[in-house]
Amino acid sequence: MTTLLLWGLTFYLAGLASLKFDAPDSSIALMWFPAGVAVAAFLSARWRDYPALFVLFTLTTVLLDAQWHSPEGLALSVGYAFLSMPASVIIAWIVRRFARLNDDLHVILLWIVATLIISALDALVVGGGYALLHGQPLLSTLWHGFIADVTGIVFATTIVMGFINKRGPRLATHHMARISGLALWLVLCAITAFIFGLPPSGLTADTAALYFGLACLPVALVMILAMLWGNRGGSVALLTLGGIVIYHTDRHQGPFFIHAFGSAESLLLALSYLSATALLVVFIRVIRRSTSSFDPDTGRLAGQGVFYRLDPTSGALHWEGELSTLLGPVEPELWKRAEQVLQRVHPQDRDPLYAHWFASPRAKRVPLLFRIQVPEGEWVTLVDSGGIHITQNEEDAIVGNWQASHYHLAL
Repeated sequence: MTTLLLWGLTFYLAGLASLKFDAPDSSIALMWFPAGVAVAAFLSARWRDYPALFVLFTLTTVLLDAQWHSPEGLALSVGYAFLSMPASVIIAWIVRRFARLNDDLHVILLWIVATLIISALDALVVGGGYALLHGQPLLSTLWHGFIADVTGIVFATTIVMGFINKRGPRLATHHMARISGLALWLVLCAITAFIFGLPPSGLTADTAALYFGLACLPVALVMILAMLWGNRGGSVALLTLGGIVIYHTDRHQGPFFIHAFGSAESLLLALSYLSATALLVVFIRVIRRSTSSFDPDTGRLAGQGVFYRLDPTSGALHWEGELSTLLGPVEPELWKRAEQVLQRVHPQDRDPLYAHWFASPRAKRVPLLFRIQVPEGEWVTLVDSGGIHITQNEEDAIVGNWQASHYHLAL
């Protein structure tokens, strides 16, 4: 229940931020970050939580629309909220269903393609229907709806998954790394506020190229922070950049407010800039995970999982490899017996894992998805792709492999 409430609050706050910068005369929101929050929620949630999340996000969308628009549009907002939610569900389902295990690049490309295709269909159904019913310009309505969905999903999903994804490198723990990261974050705030706070009226043909070139500096700083601070640091940097850029662009400042454009076009240009930066952060995460998991001495990829051997009679566990590659720093003495490990498994997953391990030798075993608590107190989703019963030297044993769950690897 607590998790659902947190998702609902995040969705609501993302909606407030989106509507805050919405054009009063716009029929469709220029930006819609809740779509990205919803995709992140469906990517990380268990299948049985989908109906509750669907209802929660739909009701929250209705609440947001009722607060922002006139009460006469309540029936319309209910229909719009219900029709807009399946797009996020379908994108998450495609990624989870067709992603290849331990292939982060495939996950990212699948997510991008699914987002583009499903957002286009969503804009056609929802935006096109709205335009036809209310006599709005069809092409512009479709285009605004498509851009709002794509930019909202790419930007917000990247930020949210950076905070909740435990597979990638964690926030730097070295004292100097923290100090350096904080200094870079302050520089990011100052440079971004300066660049995007300048009025565009002073631009000339000679200075325009330089001004637009300066907009690349914050992107470079975000990339450095993503490498130095890990997933969460990259999300903090993206959130900071997005807040400053959107705020100043909405106030008709910065390189994206061009006099030939209206406020809507300038905001869409800013959102495209932020989405491109978010994609760069995602690919930085892929590269960091690939390089940091390679052991040059053994040639083994730590991200490929940890093998175990379980004695079904005594319950003794023997691990081949470091559990820290999956769970962070752990005390080996606390992971040597099955009952010790089962105590750390989520209560809802404890019995399935026990049955997976101690089922009849002839039972058919399939990969098992379960949650386990790491020493920091957080829950990590793993896949046990083994549990195979073998007999060697007249001794029974259960062997298997633990891997991190594959459906939100590098986002």
